[in-house]
Amino acid sequence: MGTMTESNCGCGSAAASNGGGSVRGAIERPRFFARQLVTPDDLTLGIDYFRNKIRRINRYLHGWGVVCGARVDPAKKPWKVIVRTGYILGPYGDEILIERDICFDLRTRCLTSTPGDACDEVVDPLCPDQTLDASGADAPRFVAVRYKEVPSRPVRVQPVGCGCDDTKCEYSRWRDGYEICVLDQCPESHGEPLDIGQFVDPGVIPDCPPCPTEPWVVLAKATIDADGNVTEIDNCACRRMVRSLAPYWWRCGEDPIVVETPAPAPDGGGGPGPDNG
Repeated sequence: MGTMTESNCGCGSAAASNGGGSVRGAIERPRFFARQLVTPDDLTLGIDYFRNKIRRINRYLHGWGVVCGARVDPAKKPWKVIVRTGYILGPYGDEILIERDICFDLRTRCLTSTPGDACDEVVDPLCPDQTLDASGADAPRFVAVRYKEVPSRPVRVQPVGCGCDDTKCEYSRWRDGYEICVLDQCPESHGEPLDIGQFVDPGVIPDCPPCPTEPWVVLAKATIDADGNVTEIDNCACRRMVRSLAPYWWRCGEDPIVVETPAPAPDGGGGPGPDNG
């Protein structure tokens, strides 16, 4: 469930991930014809074809990382941070949409997105199999997110033949979700940026980017003291950004005007304003 491979993230030879009888190395979509017996594999193959195509477009044309938002801010309680709304492209080309602010406990190993109100999905930090060791609080912790498919909307399944058993259920939907976790270190994939010289030099044929080996997109590095108080949150320490052209536009017949965003104050404030002087 929700597992990415070299086949469906756009790397190497592409094989259907649904077991629909596709030949390895081929990118196939179903062809429907009259009086055809259509199976679930046929319908799933059609969906996977376009999903994998979008993944490849994202990986090869846009890259991956945080597009906008997803800022991590301290909360009012120990060990807690707030992950703000944002839009992210995962390493395998999947969209990660954080639609609402998430209250996240830094002692929690992982938190999967679920419908509901803010902060109602925080795992009990006293549960030993769901939490990290609270010792060594001074060590930095990296808040990261990855794409995760979540089954939803269970429905009753019709019994086979003349059986009367109607208690079996199947999930009728896949929901594009995500999982927020704590990492001990910044992944190697978030290291030094790629030298873009090969992409701007007209005499160089660029290589295709390698298939990522990790699904994580790091949002921030957090430092906590022995009492669980978040002493520092660095949103840029290990964050990988994707350049977006969405803010740039102009009226027809006029030169484009780029409005520069004021630089933040040295203390991290937002510059002049009601609360910043």
